[in-house]
Amino acid sequence: MSFTENLKLEVKKIAAFRCCRCHEIGIEVHHIISQADGGTDDKDNAAPLCPNCHTNFGGNSERRKDIRQMRDWWYEVVKEKYHEGQEKWKKINDLLLEIKDGKDKKLNELENQLQGLQTDIKKMKNGTQSMIQHQANEYITATKLADRVHANFQCKKCGTAIGLMIGSNECPNCHTPI
Repeated sequence: MSFTENLKLEVKKIAAFRCCRCHEIGIEVHHIISQADGGTDDKDNAAPLCPNCHTNFGGNSERRKDIRQMRDWWYEVVKEKYHEGQEKWKKINDLLLEIKDGKDKKLNELENQLQGLQTDIKKMKNGTQSMIQHQANEYITATKLADRVHANFQCKKCGTAIGLMIGSNECPNCHTPI
C-alpha cells in the first residue's frame, strides 16, 4: 500500500505545498517509518519533503525523529501564517454580515476583532519601521533611510523639498546640515 491521493493532497495543503525541511515548493509525501520497517499509510507517518530532501534524508532511519519534529514545526508555522489569518478575516466578515442584517449587538465583538488585527499589524510594522529613523532640526525635516539617504526632505530655511535625496547630509541649496 501507499498513501491515498486524498491523504497526499491533505498533507500537501497542511504544509502549504512546501518541504518541511527546506521549505522548497514541490513536494512528495514521504513515509517517516518506511513500509518495509512496518510504517503505516496514515497522516501521522506522512511528511512533506521536496525530492532533494526525500533523497538525502528520507531513507535514513536515524533522521526519523528529526523529520517528524521538522514536519510538526512546519505545520504549526503554516497554520499560524495562513490558516489562522484566514480564520480571523472570516470571523470579521461574518460579523459584518450579521451587523448588516441588523444584529447590532455584535459591534463590540467586531471592534475587539479589529483591535486584535491592528495589534498584529503593528507588530509586523515594528520590524520594518525600527530601521527608519526620523530626524529633524530647526529648519530641516527628513526621514533618514541610511547614511546620506533621506526621504521627504524639506528645508524650511530655503524652501527646498526633495522626495528622495541621495548622497548628502545637508540641504543642497543652503547647505544647512540635517
